[in-house]
Parts: sequence; structure tokens; C-alpha cells
Amino acid sequence: MLQSRYEITDNGKIFSFRPNRYSIRLSVGVLIIILVLTVLLIAYFDRVNQGAQVLFAVLAPYLILQSLYDILIRSKISYVFNRESRMLYRKMPLFPKKKLMSSDEIVIFTSRACRYWHYRVGAKKSHLVKSYRISGDFKDSKEKSAKEIDYEKEILNRLYELLNK
Repeated sequence: MLQSRYEITDNGKIFSFRPNRYSIRLSVGVLIIILVLTVLLIAYFDRVNQGAQVLFAVLAPYLILQSLYDILIRSKISYVFNRESRMLYRKMPLFPKKKLMSSDEIVIFTSRACRYWHYRVGAKKSHLVKSYRISGDFKDSKEKSAKEIDYEKEILNRLYELLNK
């Protein structure tokens, strides 16, 4: 299941995964809801007060564009660790592959927001300034979730192995 959740590829030369792939369902759901609400608002335009019309006119385009960005670009971002060059790369649709850092510079750390946290990767000297999200969100709790244990076993342990070689 984790293999498909993060679309892990390990062919001996490269190790890659897509940390945001899981967000496609949520983005598609939001897009469908906004489009249905847009159709309903158009159908009942004269019955909706002006404040709601203005609010929807501002929020709908933003949410539609954000959902499309998540579906078409963000969910397809992949991180590639090349074993031969010992470099970490980021591949994004519509952009060339970008060299992020060498394995000597990489630091893996956690970032928290409200009751959730996720793993990030950055360069030792500037990881607090510029870093990249490499996992989905995990709920803050005393016991590790099955999702978190699988992530650590399948991705995080492999990353640490690659960095320590």
C-alpha cells in the first residue's frame, strides 16, 4: 500500500518517491465540490445575497486553481536520490530536474503544525530557511500510527542508508 501511496521506485541506481501523491483524492474532492457549488450558485443566483456572491466569486477561483495545481503539479513532484552521484534531485512537471544538494549536506528533520507533523529535508547550513516536504502529515500522538511506521520503514530508513554510505 505504501508503495502506491508514495509511488516508490528503487532500481539500484536511483531511489525516488512522490511525497504529495496522496493529496490527489482530497484535491479532486475539493474541485468537485467547488464546481457543484458554482453550478448551484449560477442556478440560484438571484436568491443568494450579495455578500455570499462576492465571497464565492473570490474564493471559488482560488480554490479551483489551487486544486488544479495540486492535481497537475504538486502531486507529481518526486524526489530522486542518485546513488552514483550521491545527489538529491527534485523533478516537477513543466520544469527541468533540479539538483537540490549532495548527500553530505542533507539533514532530515520534522516540522510541526497544529496537531500534525511531517518530515522535511534540507541542507545542514540552511535547513530552517529552505527545506522540502518529504512525507504526508502524521497525527501527533504518543503511539506511532501504522502509516508512520510504514513510512519510516519503506522510505526514511532507505534515505538514512543512502546518506550513511
